[in-house]
Amino acid sequence: MSSDLQIGLSGLLTAQRAMLVTAHNISNANTKGYTRQSTIMAARLPFVANGGTLGQGVEIVKIIRHKDEYINSRLRDISSSLGSASVKSQYLGELESVFNETTEASLNSALASFFKGINDLSQYTENMSSRAALFEKANTLTDSFHRIHNEFDQMKMFVKQSIENKISDINTLSENIAKINEEISVVHVRDIESNDLLDQRDALLQDLSKLVNITVTSQNNGMVNVSTQGGDLVSGTSFTRIVSDVDDSGEIEIVNYKNENSKYTFSAGEVRALQDFYNETAVRYKDKLDTLAFGLIKEVNKIHSEGVGLSGGFTSLMSTNTVSSTTAMLNAAGLDLTPSNGDIYISVINKSTGEVTKNIISVDVSSDSLVDLQTAVNGVANLSASIADNKLAIFADAGYQVNFSYALDPNPGNLGTSAASVSGIYTGQTNDVYTFTALGAGTIGSTAGLQVEVKNSDGNVIATLDVGSNYLPGNTLNVANGVSLAISGGTIATGDTFSLDVVNDSDSTDLLAALGINTFFSGTDASDIMVSTDIAEDVSLIAASTGAVGNSTNALRLAALQQNSSALENTTFADYLHQIASSLGEETSNAYRSEENFTNLETSIRNRRDEISGVSTDEELVNLVRFQQAYQASAKYISIIDGLVQGLLTSIG
Repeated sequence: MSSDLQIGLSGLLTAQRAMLVTAHNISNANTKGYTRQSTIMAARLPFVANGGTLGQGVEIVKIIRHKDEYINSRLRDISSSLGSASVKSQYLGELESVFNETTEASLNSALASFFKGINDLSQYTENMSSRAALFEKANTLTDSFHRIHNEFDQMKMFVKQSIENKISDINTLSENIAKINEEISVVHVRDIESNDLLDQRDALLQDLSKLVNITVTSQNNGMVNVSTQGGDLVSGTSFTRIVSDVDDSGEIEIVNYKNENSKYTFSAGEVRALQDFYNETAVRYKDKLDTLAFGLIKEVNKIHSEGVGLSGGFTSLMSTNTVSSTTAMLNAAGLDLTPSNGDIYISVINKSTGEVTKNIISVDVSSDSLVDLQTAVNGVANLSASIADNKLAIFADAGYQVNFSYALDPNPGNLGTSAASVSGIYTGQTNDVYTFTALGAGTIGSTAGLQVEVKNSDGNVIATLDVGSNYLPGNTLNVANGVSLAISGGTIATGDTFSLDVVNDSDSTDLLAALGINTFFSGTDASDIMVSTDIAEDVSLIAASTGAVGNSTNALRLAALQQNSSALENTTFADYLHQIASSLGEETSNAYRSEENFTNLETSIRNRRDEISGVSTDEELVNLVRFQQAYQASAKYISIIDGLVQGLLTSIG
């Protein structure tokens, strides 16, 4: 009878335990990372009798987890990719809002407003309110550069903090995985599957894979090793603590806490995306912003340095940029704008007579230093130069002014007894010298067929002017390239001559802009671009004119920069800014699409996982009824056996 009771009891206990597993499934139906469990039942070893074997009931041989390791591994891989894509789209979206190109407060609007201020000034060059308005628009522009630059710094600071926080999470997850490894190995020794611990470990691995891409390797003792590029994060019951560090180049790297030379490189995950943004994306767009700022500084200053304000010239000038050494070659003197070989035209004005003397200083930047430039300036009559704190200062003698204007000399000399006067604005593409020579002898305006020949520095004839009987002395004659000539009455002889410097660029070296002499902007990039201190203190110094005060030649040259298609990397400033915004917009759009694609893929794989590992309450309720019936049947069987035993005992007694 004991065997009969044991068979019934085994069925009772097995059904009861199966119901416990089913109840466990139902109670964890909504638990994240839970894997459905089920019981594997088998007949107990039979009893061998004379007539054969007699069954001994049933037993639970194993409680299994319904899982697919490939799907779990695939899900971890997709989770890493999704982590990268989601972080990338988030920060690119924030970066797009930093440029904020669709609003009136954008850098694009400030740039357009700045050039409008220059255009307005070109119409009213002597109007102080127009100058003040341009100054304010320029300040708004520089503030816009500073705002975006500061936003970059803030974003990088937040990204760095986020990396540090996520590295801390990685260490915590790795430590917990190592602890669970130890607990699992203890149970595994007894050849028992610790299903709930395995679920906890899988959930931790899934969380870890979102942060960094990982490779999980199972061991025979039930533990797993977790590795990534650079080394292990978890090895059995031990884990590696990692930290973030900023290297000498300013990039964030991930290293072993105990060995900074052991670097971890991740191919996916949130940390990789944050590193990419900090080390590459933010740097790339910040460099573009700095390139725009420096290009604007350079081009505006190159033109501004050649013009004059309302004073028409300067009694003294001080450079604002320092050289690394006064004896260093100018192309290796640490100047942000590297000068080139060429000529600088220095005009000295006698304030009492209005006479203008043009002087040319030829510069070889590979052999000349700031000291050499000082010496050359000292060699110009009525000028002197000095150096203090590695900066050049230029002084005009009393009663004189100096400028670097490319304006034509209005009184270049005489032709015989006739005084020549020049007007116009030279429009040629290169600096040149025009030589005027009398081709005959006679009286200006009287002698028939009297002519003046004009040649350029190459000896080519560019004009032959009729100054004979058909010419009225003092009338203007067109020469070439915007230059006009008028000759007073008088006599000339064959071979009488004078020369005129026609200047397209009075500083072909860009040395004035490099040294910061008579410049509009100071600074080198978006972080420090400013309107020069001198102009901030006195807007009359804004160089809207060349030569005579009141003309708008230089203001028009500055205004033309807005449409200059070669101003910056073969495009205009506005188009360069639009390219930045377009590139950022396209990159952001791609990141959004990538995030959406990985989200859909992850959802699909999770659905596949849930089909295998997820709990269906309807299915579990069916199992519960089935096991309940088995339990009731076993209980009924035990009751019957009990009745038989009681009846037998009664009959014997």
